[in-house]
Amino acid sequence: MSDETSSGDFKKEYSRYIWFKLLFISLFAIATFAVFWVSLCVGTRDLDVATVFDYFIKHLQGVTYEPRTQEFFDDSIVWNYRVPRALFGIISGAGLAISGAIMQSVMKNPLADPYTTGVSSGALFGVAIAMTLGFSFGGAGLSGVGTVANALLMSMVPVAVIILFSPFFRKSPSTLILAGVAVSYMFNALTSILLVATDEENLATVYRWQVGSFADLSWGSLPLMTVAVVAGIAIILPLSNKLNLMSLDDKDARSLGLNSDRLRILCLVILSFIAASIVSYVGIIGFVGLVMPHIVRMAIGSDNRFLIPGSVALGAFFLTSCDIISRALDVQAEVPVGVVTSFIGAPIFLYLIVRQKSGVW
Repeated sequence: MSDETSSGDFKKEYSRYIWFKLLFISLFAIATFAVFWVSLCVGTRDLDVATVFDYFIKHLQGVTYEPRTQEFFDDSIVWNYRVPRALFGIISGAGLAISGAIMQSVMKNPLADPYTTGVSSGALFGVAIAMTLGFSFGGAGLSGVGTVANALLMSMVPVAVIILFSPFFRKSPSTLILAGVAVSYMFNALTSILLVATDEENLATVYRWQVGSFADLSWGSLPLMTVAVVAGIAIILPLSNKLNLMSLDDKDARSLGLNSDRLRILCLVILSFIAASIVSYVGIIGFVGLVMPHIVRMAIGSDNRFLIPGSVALGAFFLTSCDIISRALDVQAEVPVGVVTSFIGAPIFLYLIVRQKSGVW
């Protein structure tokens, strides 16, 4: 009888354990949906939620307005600028957070983030080439497409270098991190050489890209990044149980039938492409991929079956909220969202360091 009682207590405890995790994920998914609508209201022209919702539904129904009327401009502001920007914040926040969570898992390092492999340094070098030399892979001139193409292609170069040289060194987490740091320094040096001789206007453009900004987003910015994030999540989520084994020593994981080296390289390629597709459009958004996975781990644990969707929900909520704050600040120019994420993320990270639970790692 006592065994049956203890078994029943265990089942109840396990049910509460699972329901708490699902509740955490659901709450932030709902919160993300809420901040999406708030994001459509904030900007140079403030609109209330009811008005925004009305414009949104009518646009989907094909309603048009007389040109140059207030309704025409409001509809254009909501649909052509704020909706793609809000969607980009949600999807990119989810992508950066999941990239950070998995990168920390496969690297077994709480300081790993989506840019560990040198993705951001490579992308910055690509932007510097477009700005200073006028060369882009996306066509002649300094078009937005050309700059994005430069950033995307060059951001994958550090990952390719690490993979090509991986047979010559142990593919342990520490070695891969050190290789990423080395490649990052090399690309930063090349970028500095290009920027030394350029003019002030180009320096200002590269700086705005470097700190991360949502100012120039449009519908054309969404397809590539959306495909990369959704495909990455679809590939990574079924590997949750294998990723849980990565917390073990590589030898122990190998004894259970897991090829840690192969899985680690696969994750690096997928997550680097996700991060590259995001930073190519908006620049380097810091702290989302570093801090959000820590918060999720402390709240619901390190089980990747829940850590991945939890990071997706929290990352989307956090970055969209930071974008709202960046637009709501009453200053002469819009504060880049990357500045806001760093300003909020840094003290949160310091707090997590002080209050960290040894069990999550």
